[in-house]
Amino acid sequence: MPEPTIKVLLAEDNPTGTPFWEKILSEIQDTTTQIFHIKKLSEVGESIRKTLPDVIILDLTLPDGKGLKTFLAVYNTAPTVPIIVITGEDNQKLAIETMQEGAQDCLIKTDIDAYLLSRAMRYAIGRQKHLKELRAFSIIDELTGLYNRRGFLTLADQQLKMSDRSRQPLVLVFADLDGLKSINDSLGHHRGDLALMETAHVLREAFRETDVLSRLGGDEFVALLPSSESISVEAVLKHFKETLDEHNRYRNRSFKLSVSIGVAIYDPEAPCSIQDLLEKADRLMYEQKKSRQTE
Repeated sequence: MPEPTIKVLLAEDNPTGTPFWEKILSEIQDTTTQIFHIKKLSEVGESIRKTLPDVIILDLTLPDGKGLKTFLAVYNTAPTVPIIVITGEDNQKLAIETMQEGAQDCLIKTDIDAYLLSRAMRYAIGRQKHLKELRAFSIIDELTGLYNRRGFLTLADQQLKMSDRSRQPLVLVFADLDGLKSINDSLGHHRGDLALMETAHVLREAFRETDVLSRLGGDEFVALLPSSESISVEAVLKHFKETLDEHNRYRNRSFKLSVSIGVAIYDPEAPCSIQDLLEKADRLMYEQKKSRQTE
């Protein structure tokens, strides 16, 4: 089958930017990209109408627009097109603000490679397709873009019923972001919000698109892995740790992410409620967190 083509509208005025993006996009596997490059905010409306892009990559510093106003101008022009914001390390607060206003993702330019950008584009396009319906049911966490508690409980109930029918187990991963209060107190709440957003990003990287990912609230996240005979808890945890470690190796970080994990298995031969499953995984997560604190 032919590779899918993603039409990318790139809004950036850096004279050296085009070769950088062409190189990154050309390295993406299994997808063909078509780039439409504009350098001014005033060109966005006409370019969108002509090219009908699948995704917009937006630098927030353009000659005729800067910061959140730039994002809002583009978002209001094309609210149905997913927008990935590109920013520098010193604009993390601004990155969070754009996510809260509707950006599908925010990437630091120095961290970008083909794999990261490919995942960001695919997830942004996929989330945008479902966003209208999901928001109608109020089941999305606005900060991270993951399901909120209500959304998770709704989808988890469906997964449990499917597990009962198929007689296949489910894996529930309960993840708690360590040290969020310390980040808030020492670096400010905007960095704390960034830590939550980055944790959500790591979850998207570590798990499959078919897995149900949620921020239950505060610093608590969960991933529910649909029925599969091939699920290996050890492999799941190993892949998560590797993904987290890789994320922490990005340059110029002001903090590193640390996450405590608890894993519970749903056995259709001995069924329980999703709340019971959550409580079991939460207990196991707390045991790991406590043991790490005493080491």
